[in-house]
Amino acid sequence: MPDIRVARLVEVNKPLVTGTVEKLIPGPKDVLVKVEACCLVPNSYNIVTGRAGMPLPELPCIFGLDVAGEIEAVGKHVLGLRPGDRVYVDPLLTCGTCHQCRSGPKDLCINSCLRAYFAVHPGGSETLKHYPIGGLSEYVLSPDANIAVLPPNFDIDLASRLGYIGTSFAGLKKAQTGSGKSLLINGVTGTLGYAAVAIALGLGCTKILGIGRNKKRLAEVQEMSGKLTSRIVVRSTEDEGDICAWIKQETGGLGPDAMFDCLGVGGDATLTSKYIDTIKAGGRAVLAAGGAGGKIEREYSRAMDHDVAILGSIWFNSAEIDELITLVSAGVIDFSFTKHKYFSLDEVNDAFKYVGNRPGGAINVVVQPQSSSAGRGALDRLSTSL
Repeated sequence: MPDIRVARLVEVNKPLVTGTVEKLIPGPKDVLVKVEACCLVPNSYNIVTGRAGMPLPELPCIFGLDVAGEIEAVGKHVLGLRPGDRVYVDPLLTCGTCHQCRSGPKDLCINSCLRAYFAVHPGGSETLKHYPIGGLSEYVLSPDANIAVLPPNFDIDLASRLGYIGTSFAGLKKAQTGSGKSLLINGVTGTLGYAAVAIALGLGCTKILGIGRNKKRLAEVQEMSGKLTSRIVVRSTEDEGDICAWIKQETGGLGPDAMFDCLGVGGDATLTSKYIDTIKAGGRAVLAAGGAGGKIEREYSRAMDHDVAILGSIWFNSAEIDELITLVSAGVIDFSFTKHKYFSLDEVNDAFKYVGNRPGGAINVVVQPQSSSAGRGALDRLSTSL
């Protein structure tokens, strides 16, 4: 087999190194995908620099999480997928045999990992060895069950971000967000936060409260509701005054029906605890801020009387990602605000530097492994997805 170009993480907090590796042959239940787009988010930078403190694959590793592209070959036992299909590759790998896998919630698999990224649960360090080539490569190999086929009108670059969009979608489904509901989003200006706003609007939320720090990006978030400006209200943590009192005031004293907490690395759980206390009695709080520190603390009597469920949300399942793709493709959920920033594989370290500066949730940083031209980072465009 011919060699393919890849980018390797050789040492934490050091530049990635481009090189080659032998092109893989799909096994009986594998799919070989030609990578057109690999998404990088601020957490990618946190991982390669060691800020996130997650258990990495054995180094050197061919790094990279979310990818979208075109199927080039399938294993002899693969059904329903064929060369030429445009696809998103779900990077969550599970064992399929533990109690959690067999009972349904695969994101709780004790051996799960995000391919070529980090181990999600203790046994994931071994699972990382099964599919060692990550998204910063011209090709990736994946189990057939992890392949989501894209409709013809689905933007391939946006598809490379479906891991993070899907995380927000699954979280809001768990929060029971929907028509006529109110939603509080803590960390609204990040990758998960922007996605949560777009999804909540599409699902019919009538009131979205967003908390963040950067006032310029908060203004961008508020504009996402178009002419119906009252649907989204925002608040900066740098503003004076009591944010909890503001939450109650904006919801008629009842509090929001649900909260989606998606702070980045370094987030403070102390504030999260305070915001949980503002949720409407009987509501839900969904925690998706993997990098937040501290404890969620509540008085026993308050937890009992308030009856607010506090839930974690790690990833999504196959049904959820298929539903999300359908809703975006139909224009029900609108991601046309997304701006793509392109880099070639040779510019991968520039891409990490750019995303590490936290450009905001409206920017999608895309590495194009098939591109050999320099200066691709200067070529930006708005998403063409419906």
